[in-house]
Amino acid sequence: MKNFLQGVITFLLPSFICIFILKIFGVKIGKNVKIGFSFITSKISFQDNVKIGHFNLIINNVINLEKNTSIGYLNILKGPFKLCLKHNSSIGNKNYFTRAIKGVTYGVSKLTLGNLTKITTSHHIDLTKSVIIGNNSILAGINTQLWTHGYYHANEGAGRIRIDGEIHIGNNVYVGSRCIFNPGVLVKDAIHIGAGSIVSKNLNKSGMYVSHGLRFIENDIVKVKSKLEKVEEQFLVEDVYKKRH
Repeated sequence: MKNFLQGVITFLLPSFICIFILKIFGVKIGKNVKIGFSFITSKISFQDNVKIGHFNLIINNVINLEKNTSIGYLNILKGPFKLCLKHNSSIGNKNYFTRAIKGVTYGVSKLTLGNLTKITTSHHIDLTKSVIIGNNSILAGINTQLWTHGYYHANEGAGRIRIDGEIHIGNNVYVGSRCIFNPGVLVKDAIHIGAGSIVSKNLNKSGMYVSHGLRFIENDIVKVKSKLEKVEEQFLVEDVYKKRH
């Protein structure tokens, strides 16, 4: 009920009144903070010079925004995950960040943007597992997708497993429009990824990467399982395996 009341306050009241009331309730809010008409039920910690635009739906667990950070308008953040924006980082407009409920997911998940890092417009980030982006990096353009889970089917019958893996993107990384990241990939520092690329393996060497052609891979679920680590977690609704970096 308290979280819902906070959402009503942030959505209906002008910024200066909203912030005054939230501070009375003990919410940590710094100086020169502006909150647009957005529905926010998350546990809040805002440092100085934070700005949030209008018509965001922010119903994840926690949002920690450090100095000079911002969230634009019409973003959706929902599910049991933590958002942390480091100094001078930002989220643009119309992005979608989501994580399924416990039982489908397990453990802790977080989205962290390093100093001066930016997610621009209309990107989709799945937070089944964590996504960590370093300093001075950018998801540029539109419609990039980061997936931290996927599925692998047996050749016949109902055999199917889910494969989870965190995504780590380093410092000074540029990601062009409409890229797709598969679960468990690691992108090192000083890398440029061209528009329309599919990132299905670790990128360890600095430089430019562009999309490649289709290639054939033999389908063998037993072999795939042998390379993964099974998640032994109670109450999961399906078989889940983790990728290793």
